[in-house]
Amino acid sequence: MTDSARSGPKLRVLVISHPCVAPAYRRKFDLIAESGDVELRLIVPEAWPEEATLVRFDAASAPEWMRALPATWEGYYTRYFYKRGLADQMRLFAPDIVHIEEEPYSLCAGQAVRTMKRHAPNAKLIFRTSVSRDIRLKSFAKPLLRFVERSVYRRTDRAFVLSAHAKQWLATRGYTGPTTTFPNGIDTRVYRDLGPDAGSEQREALDIPASSYVVGYVGRLIPAKGIETLLDAVGAIPDAAALIVGDGPHRAALDAHIAQRGIGDRVRLTGQRPPVEVAALMHAMDAFVLPSLTTPLWVEFFGRVLAEGMACGVPVVGSDSGEIAGTIGDAGLVFPEGDATALGEHLTRLRADDAFRDGLIAKGRARAESEFTWETIAARTVAAYRETAGAA
Repeated sequence: MTDSARSGPKLRVLVISHPCVAPAYRRKFDLIAESGDVELRLIVPEAWPEEATLVRFDAASAPEWMRALPATWEGYYTRYFYKRGLADQMRLFAPDIVHIEEEPYSLCAGQAVRTMKRHAPNAKLIFRTSVSRDIRLKSFAKPLLRFVERSVYRRTDRAFVLSAHAKQWLATRGYTGPTTTFPNGIDTRVYRDLGPDAGSEQREALDIPASSYVVGYVGRLIPAKGIETLLDAVGAIPDAAALIVGDGPHRAALDAHIAQRGIGDRVRLTGQRPPVEVAALMHAMDAFVLPSLTTPLWVEFFGRVLAEGMACGVPVVGSDSGEIAGTIGDAGLVFPEGDATALGEHLTRLRADDAFRDGLIAKGRARAESEFTWETIAARTVAAYRETAGAA
């Protein structure tokens, strides 16, 4: 960030973000706080379910600019809201900008707008959305949440979106104000700075033959992730192996599919692993695949694991569900969702053509560093804050 950017007064920004109760999701705000441009106040719930674990706010390790407030309906992003304390935080902090990292149709977003009306009437409002298509909501909740959504749009000064498609989707919902496009970020240090033997050590620990061509997946084990497509593609490639990292309710169905295909000796399912171990496991992969399937209830809105794979130096392949193609850009390959034959053709080419593979690896690393680092996203966020506040 330039000296001229730091010469203006500090902006007071109050952020509301339920994911940030987990330290792994705070990196962007750590960097924003360190920038010297922003005086930050980050509001999070006291606890939030993450996969199968209840993550609790740890005041002892949290930065001084964070506050945890009691909430109700933790784990339900459209329904949760704060029981008490938000009005006091807004009144005492007196923000220039309120930034809600919550969907505009959530009760928490509606609560923020209502609280601003009384306690921060002159503050600018920014919301962030991860959505780029209509989401099926419970019928009893639709009227209320649609009312909330409209009230948020009327009050908003800027929206942060994941993609151009998300901007178009917002327009269909009634928001036509300023937008800034931000992808999800990753801490590239976690995926990049591993020793040269990280991959081979993981293969040895998992008893994967050194000669195997390892095709990997990281994420939840649910039907919409399309993991059967990956398994079918691997099953058709001699000496290929599948490395599946993650857990979820679809595990038993995958076990049955693996048994039916007769490829049990070529598949490793590790269960859920912490981020550092996930990075090492990615280094054990020759190709990373995100084979997501679009459903009436879900579409892939970004595909963060693709950026993580790029940072690891692994060529990435994704289905054409949702925003996957936009995340990959020219740094990987895309196949029609559910098409195991097309996926297998991509994997076979990657295996056979070293120059092509190395070119994609180089593009992926460059894309991860230029587009998806938290450092890049934090700097762009501060610039968007200043533009929104009229101080740019």
